[in-house]
Amino acid sequence: MNLSANSHAPAWVCAPAHSQPSLAGLQWIKQMLMRITVLAIFLTLSGTLIAGYGKAQELDKIFISIELKNASLKTAIKKIESATQIPFSYRTAEIAEVDNIFLHAEKMAVSKILDMLLKNTSLQYELVNSNIVIRKLKNYESPSIPPIDVHEQQMVYDGSIRGKVTDQKGDPVSNASVMITELNKGTAADKDGDFVISGVKAGTYRLSVTAVGYSNQTITIVVANNEVAVANVQLQELDNKLKEIVVTALGINRKQRSLGYATQEIKGENLTVAKEQNVLGSLGGKIAGVSVSGSSAASMGGTQKIRLRSVNSITGDGEPLVVVDNIPVSNSNYAGKGGKDYGNLAQDINPDDIESVSVLKGASASALYGLRGQYGVILITTKKGSKTSKKPTINFSSAFTIEKPGNWMPLQNIYGAGSSLNFPTIDINGVETKYVDGTWDESWGPKMDGTPVRHQYSFYPGDPDFGKETPFIPHPNNIKDYFETGHTLNNSISVAGGGQNITFRLSYNNTSIKGIEPNTSLKRNNLSFNGSLNITDKLLLVTHLNYANNKAIRPSQGYQQLGSRNMYQWFQRNLDMKKLKQYKYADGTFYQWNVNDPNDQGVYENMTPIDWNNPYFDAYENPSNDSRERFFGDVGLTYTIIPGFTVSGFIRQDGFTQNIDGRNAAGGRGVPGFWTGKYESKEMNYEFISQYVKEFGKLSLQANVGGNILTQRYTSLTQATVGGLVARDWYNIGNSVERPDVSNNLRRKEVRSAFGSVSLGYDNTYFIEGTLRRDISSALPENNNAYLYPSVGASVVFSELMKVPAISYAKLRGSFAQAGADIDIYQTANSYVLGDPYNKDFPMYVPDKLNNPDLKPSLATAIEAGLDMRFFKDRVGFSVTMYQQKNKNAVIDLDVPGPSGFTRYVINAGNIRNRGIEVSLNGTPVQSKQIKWSTMVNFAHNKNMILELYPGNNTLIIDQNTYASVPMYLLANVGEAFGTLVGNGYDRDPATGKILLDNSNMPMWSTNHKLGSSLPDFTGGWQNSITFGNFDLNAVIDFQSGGKFFSWSQMLAVKSGQHEITAAMNDKGKNIRDPLGDGGGYKITGISNTTKQEVTAYVNARSYYRNVLGNKIYEEWVMDASYVRMREIRLGYTFSQQKIAKLPVKSINIAFIAKNPFMIWQKAPKGINPGELATGSTSNNWLETGQLATVRSFGINLNVGF
Repeated sequence: MNLSANSHAPAWVCAPAHSQPSLAGLQWIKQMLMRITVLAIFLTLSGTLIAGYGKAQELDKIFISIELKNASLKTAIKKIESATQIPFSYRTAEIAEVDNIFLHAEKMAVSKILDMLLKNTSLQYELVNSNIVIRKLKNYESPSIPPIDVHEQQMVYDGSIRGKVTDQKGDPVSNASVMITELNKGTAADKDGDFVISGVKAGTYRLSVTAVGYSNQTITIVVANNEVAVANVQLQELDNKLKEIVVTALGINRKQRSLGYATQEIKGENLTVAKEQNVLGSLGGKIAGVSVSGSSAASMGGTQKIRLRSVNSITGDGEPLVVVDNIPVSNSNYAGKGGKDYGNLAQDINPDDIESVSVLKGASASALYGLRGQYGVILITTKKGSKTSKKPTINFSSAFTIEKPGNWMPLQNIYGAGSSLNFPTIDINGVETKYVDGTWDESWGPKMDGTPVRHQYSFYPGDPDFGKETPFIPHPNNIKDYFETGHTLNNSISVAGGGQNITFRLSYNNTSIKGIEPNTSLKRNNLSFNGSLNITDKLLLVTHLNYANNKAIRPSQGYQQLGSRNMYQWFQRNLDMKKLKQYKYADGTFYQWNVNDPNDQGVYENMTPIDWNNPYFDAYENPSNDSRERFFGDVGLTYTIIPGFTVSGFIRQDGFTQNIDGRNAAGGRGVPGFWTGKYESKEMNYEFISQYVKEFGKLSLQANVGGNILTQRYTSLTQATVGGLVARDWYNIGNSVERPDVSNNLRRKEVRSAFGSVSLGYDNTYFIEGTLRRDISSALPENNNAYLYPSVGASVVFSELMKVPAISYAKLRGSFAQAGADIDIYQTANSYVLGDPYNKDFPMYVPDKLNNPDLKPSLATAIEAGLDMRFFKDRVGFSVTMYQQKNKNAVIDLDVPGPSGFTRYVINAGNIRNRGIEVSLNGTPVQSKQIKWSTMVNFAHNKNMILELYPGNNTLIIDQNTYASVPMYLLANVGEAFGTLVGNGYDRDPATGKILLDNSNMPMWSTNHKLGSSLPDFTGGWQNSITFGNFDLNAVIDFQSGGKFFSWSQMLAVKSGQHEITAAMNDKGKNIRDPLGDGGGYKITGISNTTKQEVTAYVNARSYYRNVLGNKIYEEWVMDASYVRMREIRLGYTFSQQKIAKLPVKSINIAFIAKNPFMIWQKAPKGINPGELATGSTSNNWLETGQLATVRSFGINLNVGF
């Protein structure tokens, strides 16, 4: 038996993989993964060189002449090889039985010759890449074979129909039904869209082609004897807002009508409207029940937080699992480390690679993910190559945007630095000299009326203005002047294609960002490859490979004593930013503004800042550098046992290495030092899944059974100098004065899972489904580490039961499910901890936290029901979902009394309930040949309540923030919504509700006032897409109503005397800072606590704003987070084919794009963006501590197709 050499594969390709790899075998698995990946890329790329020869129809176009007399089939093959230069592959024993062939053909198609040679034999032929493969037919019962005497026009055989079913893009439509109406005879298209119907007698027939999600197509075809009639059919995709086929959990494709739960899908082109860098940020306002909030550093790769259906844990934690091409990928958040926001890891996904995003919002949709599905799932499907590409397609995209800071807080420009309306003086060589008080970081000082004074820089001997008096004047734009115009350049290129047995797509993206703050930047590179290869008719190899690297210098975040985030809070309105920018003198001395008084010689002796560095000093001397390399991908094999029954195996990996370092330079506040951290994470998933899809008349079945082994490994190594640096400006751990502080960490975890699902349908109308998953986690106690997560659902497409012309589609659905969230590692057993060295010994001690051997994973139990309807041929539609989800057994650290020997005890606690409604309305109000307007409105309302916490306690502190020993709390209270803000508030008269005043006519206050919930009442968005001629316009608006947050920036801007309200005019026409005797003062009204009578009085403005409102009464600074925001705008133009006919391109589109261009309305005061609260490091959007400038982006995007 001889086989073509092409059919042999290297022995290691077929080596069986270990079903349960141990940690010791990970290196072997890594090597195997690399080998398989290299093989996949090699086979895929090499296959593209010959992909054009992969169609059997091309043999119809090759004509030869051949003469055979009493010849064997082997002889015939040799002659055809010689005439066509196309090699054959066959088994000698299989063709040996065919002989006695007589044939005379003149200029006959090779396909027809082969049909004649193999007629009435057990053999068939197939063109595979550049080889003609001869193989046996399956289940063939061999008749007696007489000698073959084939003479043209003397033999008569039935004809056949061969063709391909494709969509509008030319991509194959698998499993399409192809039927000859008159004969009631047909077949189904294979996975490549190809079909063959043989044994068709000569005649004219109607060929009917149908497929789910496409309009039916019927064509007329003529079949002749001895001929193969070719029928290539292109189906039109139904213009449904709810797609008929959707991606669900574990990447399983399901009919939309069969789902018992809500799911929404967004196409990739809707995610790149404004070239958002983080795919999570691009979901804002586009899906009902999905809330996206970013930090003010989001434009620099900062955090974008996403939450599905409100808060589902009493701790406030919990974000959805992100899955890319069935690869679970980390979305870890590095916000807040070292005062910087390094962002969440979803930013490593290139938005230009995304084909679609499906959001599984409830436990019903995500139950198949078990311990990882409690908070929902974001399913991302990336773009692939096409088997029907005649040649590779190339797409190039380039976007350039400028970033402008905006939304400035209104500040006063009347009074400057100090604590008094009078200048301080200093005796310099016997002369009393007025000077600007650098010890004060506030603006409660004298009027900035041009009085000659000595400014801070005049006490630096190296300054050109040393010893000089200069006018004391305001610099109204000093904070604005610190910021610069940023810009982003994003270039992306992709090559995609394929052939009969192969697909590939290779893409590269480069992003370069210059931030709006000095010395901030980010550079990112993404490289991805997707490929598939039909090794045989039954065996398919697929791979998805993604690589990303990032390098950045990021701005500071939040309330930190560094950077620019505190200039609203602690600054001087007289400071000249041009002088601060020249922060370093020729002698190496640094110019700082917040310093102690000069000596009597008029020179600063101690130039170390008291509280705040010069912002330019922080930007250039204290940068934080970070870099990250990341790889995620998979390789898998799918084998088709019989049509509709497949088994698949995958190896999936997600890993990254992140390096972060920071420093504190000499010449600034604090001890000079350096710190560095290296963080490495690796997750492996080994998955097996089998799928069976079959229709039995009106009954349909889809079933899946599989298993998964998840292994996680995380390590960190952090090092920091102690006691300063031996050599100045040498930032190295070895330069530490004292023994460096070194810490390392190793975390490992494994979860083993088995899962299954089944979906039954009847008459394409009634559907019922169920899923079950069992997870065994190494983080749980050994005797209680296995948990089951079930789901059931049902739907009825009742539009099939009543034929109402106006109703295009109508479905009623409902579901019940449970999903979990695993606990963190090392929480079920107690152990000793290694302490700091003492006399060369390393002591061991018992930690303060007492672990719990009875911990359970948290559990979500959800029920939902919904209605989906479309009308007037899908011109109008809506989807409504009502749901309830209860989440219990969250893992919390409980404070315990000190005599117990511990300070904390870890327990399961809490039960939180969410009830809500989600509505999506869509329509096409205008549709003509020239204009089409599509619109969609999303709305979600959620009611949250804490049902229970833990025995004996009805209150849990979720978070807190303290200033000047006055705390503000975020609480979980039983019977209330999550996230109650509690802090100091006004005391009020019970009868009138007016503020009580003390004997000094100042407001009275007390602790523990409930100041509202951080959760919004409702959220939503409005999307519009308009095409008119060659122009296209897209706009996205998102909105939120309700939700409270505490603004530290507003409070401290008032306390420091910078906010404009601290220098307003009173009703007497006087500035409120003027002395009370001159008609100044702040007018206050209230009820006297002593007399209980209403009082109107004027009080000292500084005492009122600085000493009372500025740090005593937090109620004043709790604000409403309601807003309506223009999130994205795109106006594009596509050049007509006539205009680009002479260019070597297929398409050109150029567009103006804008991201976050303006706030339409907000309830919070100007200067605070309620959509960008805090630093992104907090789990809940309740606290704003250092927001400064909202970034608005405007630019041009060019897309070219080749």
